[in-house]
Amino acid sequence: MKMIFSAVACLLLSVSAATAQEIQQPAKASPAAPSLEAKVQKVWEAFKNKNKVSLGASLAEGFREMEEGGSGFGDKKAEIASVDEFELTSYVLKDFKTKSLGPHSALVTYSAHYEGKTAGQLAKSDSIFGEVWVHEGNDWKVLYIQETTVK
Repeated sequence: MKMIFSAVACLLLSVSAATAQEIQQPAKASPAAPSLEAKVQKVWEAFKNKNKVSLGASLAEGFREMEEGGSGFGDKKAEIASVDEFELTSYVLKDFKTKSLGPHSALVTYSAHYEGKTAGQLAKSDSIFGEVWVHEGNDWKVLYIQETTVK
């Protein structure tokens, strides 16, 4: 009986030591991280330049977005149409973090300060963005955008 308890104790110690080693290993950076930051910048430039073709090509099938204070989710068609409603004049994006969610998806978060005009009125915002990007076809495309205004 003592031998069985000793064997079980050794087995438990081995498993806990292996688990501890796995936990202590640093997380590998997603290979998509550098390219996704550039793709986020490309989406903002497409919006600023009112390039609906480029903007549409960057949005995944099933795209959804939610802006703070909005009345509900917007889809791909609404996002493309919004370039006619808001004139983006300047923006600064920073504090990018990318986390792989699997081989074909990633979460990108960053902060943005942007200014523009809507209905002739000046508008500006400091916001935090969370975006889910998916590998669709031969390219990465944004599937979901969530904007939260910060004070």
